[in-house]
Amino acid sequence: MFTLKYYDKKNTFDNSILDKYINIMDMYDRGVIFFDLIKNAAYFNEKCGNVFDTYSDMSKIEKFIDDIEKDFYKDDEKNKEVKLTDLEDSITYTIKHLTEEKKIKYILCTVEKKANAGNSKERKYLSRIIGESDVMLNLKEKVKIVGRYDSTILLLGQTGTGKELFAKAIHDISPRRNKKFIVVNCGAIPDSLLESELFGYEKGAFTGANSNGKVGKFEEADGGTIFLDEIENMSQFMQNKILRAIEDRKICKIGSNKEVGVNVRIIGATNIELKKMVEEGKFRKDLYYRLNVICFKIPSLIERKDDIFLISDYLIEKYCKVFKKNIIGLSPKVKKLFNIHKWEGNVRELRNVIEYAMNFENSKYITEASLPNEFIGENEVRIKPEGIVPIEEMEKEVLRKTLDWFGWDEAGKIRVAEALGISRSSVYRKIAKYHLEPPDMINIS
Repeated sequence: MFTLKYYDKKNTFDNSILDKYINIMDMYDRGVIFFDLIKNAAYFNEKCGNVFDTYSDMSKIEKFIDDIEKDFYKDDEKNKEVKLTDLEDSITYTIKHLTEEKKIKYILCTVEKKANAGNSKERKYLSRIIGESDVMLNLKEKVKIVGRYDSTILLLGQTGTGKELFAKAIHDISPRRNKKFIVVNCGAIPDSLLESELFGYEKGAFTGANSNGKVGKFEEADGGTIFLDEIENMSQFMQNKILRAIEDRKICKIGSNKEVGVNVRIIGATNIELKKMVEEGKFRKDLYYRLNVICFKIPSLIERKDDIFLISDYLIEKYCKVFKKNIIGLSPKVKKLFNIHKWEGNVRELRNVIEYAMNFENSKYITEASLPNEFIGENEVRIKPEGIVPIEEMEKEVLRKTLDWFGWDEAGKIRVAEALGISRSSVYRKIAKYHLEPPDMINIS
């Protein structure tokens, strides 16, 4: 049995060869499990956590390893498929042997989900988007409509709002759902490598190229959907190439003169106002309009505050299973803190705060003591302690009661000024400031 660990790129290892191999994991766009047969340990990257829908609970990955271990010492296994009972999708995996002195010492296993054709029409990704606020219900209804067709879509939203989840939901609803959904983060790949990543290259196209060439993401997504995240980071050169791919539905590999037809749906995403970039000459106008056929703005968490506690309840229930705890909600004080927080990281930030608290909380409710210190520090000063009234509210109430006592006529206002130790003009100014008016006269018969 392997010791299983989540690989954090900040970690370093005493074995320089092992360190080199594990750091390669960050360069893969798929889930990777790295097996060290010497130390009997297995490391998995963040994308592997996405494939198995888990980071903290290792059981699904351990089950997967048990199922594939029989293939470890066979010749390189490619695109084999295994179905786990607690996952809706099958897992497709590839095994690669890494040898030293002609002995297998390490194994690299890449994994990705394969959507099952038999999934119900009530698609799973849309159901994972938690939100009952009007703005979210309206957005989800629109997604259900456009998902059935093939128009290019642009998703606008702040970091952490769930743009990729919406893109997956659109693909999951579409007739393309049984084909691949390919994610490319244009901001994470150097511009010098982005062309080969998207369009591939022929063998011998450049020094250091794979001897067999490479299939690009557009070809890999043929028949399916390609999700281009952080598209604002593309250079003008790459913008031209993407525009050509959209208009002609053809791509050309590096080192080839032959165009290859591709049938893909493109979903772009950005957290930048692209129209402003167009006006500044930083983004091609024609590409903007090609991408912006249908535009969805994903609301920030502040724009759908009604969903904060709904999402919190969902996350608490989820992490109760992971941490084997029985926490049923947020304490009243924490609810106040959550309600006034700015949530600049949106749902991702909320998830991190909840997960942090779940590690430390042992009562039935998440309390202030379990929250990150910086979170409390940011928000505690905004909470008004019970019984404390702002000075302006006190001044307004004192002035009203004094006017009621001495009278709202001219003589009464003179006496109010004397009683409060202020000038008569200050009385008039404060009456106007607080929009004070005399009470309605009551007729007594």
